[in-house]
Amino acid sequence: MILPQGKRRFSLTLPIVGFALLDVVGMVAFAVGLAYLTGKEPLFFRNFPSSMGEAILSTLAGLGLMLWAAAQILRETLKQVPPQDSTAQQ
Repeated sequence: MILPQGKRRFSLTLPIVGFALLDVVGMVAFAVGLAYLTGKEPLFFRNFPSSMGEAILSTLAGLGLMLWAAAQILRETLKQVPPQDSTAQQ
């Protein structure tokens, strides 16, 4: 596939893969906590969460981890953008 001039694909690096895996862990923690809060029944694990406090903590921690990991993925992706030459004509 030929990309237009100035456009290039981003490469998948080890940090991006790591942050994506942390994002998935955050999604699972969020889903487990939220499922307990809505249905009072554990989703994946039989004994977790076992209380309302654990469910709230799991939901908040999962949400925080998802947001943090997504921000880190964006940061790593933006590192791959070449700097723009301010003297170049558009």
